[in-house]
Amino acid sequence: MSFWIIILLISFPLAGGLLALFTNYRSEHRLKLVLSFGGAYLLSIVAFHLIPHIYEDANFLTGVFLLGGFFFQIALERYSRGIEHGHLHLHGEKTKLIPYEILFSLSLHSFMEGMPLGTDVFFNYTQKLSFAIGIVLHELPAAFAMISLLKAAKLSTNILRIFVVVYASMSTLGALSSRFIIHSADDHVFDYLMAFVVGTFLHIATTILFENSENHRFSWSKIWAILLGILLAVIIS
Repeated sequence: MSFWIIILLISFPLAGGLLALFTNYRSEHRLKLVLSFGGAYLLSIVAFHLIPHIYEDANFLTGVFLLGGFFFQIALERYSRGIEHGHLHLHGEKTKLIPYEILFSLSLHSFMEGMPLGTDVFFNYTQKLSFAIGIVLHELPAAFAMISLLKAAKLSTNILRIFVVVYASMSTLGALSSRFIIHSADDHVFDYLMAFVVGTFLHIATTILFENSENHRFSWSKIWAILLGILLAVIIS
């Protein structure tokens, strides 16, 4: 995996977390526009590259694992509180925050996001770089939302710094792990694993696009962000 892709995967979520840690910046609307752009971009990359690849030699189990990833992500959000979508509050929930539960669920999601980047099966270098950009456009606001929420819950600054570093490293670790898996596991095992990961992408991307709309209507700014995300994915395909 390229050095510059590793820098990209680490620096963006790190920047999002540090921005929340050291400033009082609040603009959920702008975060949602970035998420909408990244969500549309990621969904397009999934449709143009990942799904065609996993269905080249697909069978019934491919669909099972894809659906498994989709519903696994739903279960994961029970613990992450939807921070992947840029949520900055708990919508009136009275459930006590469990910081390490949030970190673990978000880190697991980020780990899986990085896995397709660890092989040369899905992308050439340019496409791999573009896919990495799609991931970090999603992870930057997610890191910002996580640290903002935990900062408001009065976690210590030192703990928050550790959380930022751990989360920022997860996509890279996921990419490195997939390089090991593809060389040590049967091809079908890796294909099923990728189908599972694609299922999580489908849930995240579609939830970002549709859950963040106000009164179930898209603003023009969000429509333009979505169209630009799709256009960029078409250009690099």
